[in-house]
Amino acid sequence: MIVAMSFGLGSCYTGFGAMVKGNPEIVEAFELNENEQIYGPILIGYPKKNPISAVSDALERICAIKKEPTTKWL
Repeated sequence: MIVAMSFGLGSCYTGFGAMVKGNPEIVEAFELNENEQIYGPILIGYPKKNPISAVSDALERICAIKKEPTTKWL
């Protein structure tokens, strides 16, 4: 995912990909054996917005609402 971003591509981990093992058509298409698993695939493509600026924007929003830690003594 880091390499994809370095090329200006966006990526998204999709955990639901592991759930398709129960679909016989998928098992047949990928020629999966009983001892083989599908893990969450990573989708890669060209985002509408630059991924680097999108991450920067998200971090700015998170930092703006983040509260300073406090200690409460009982």
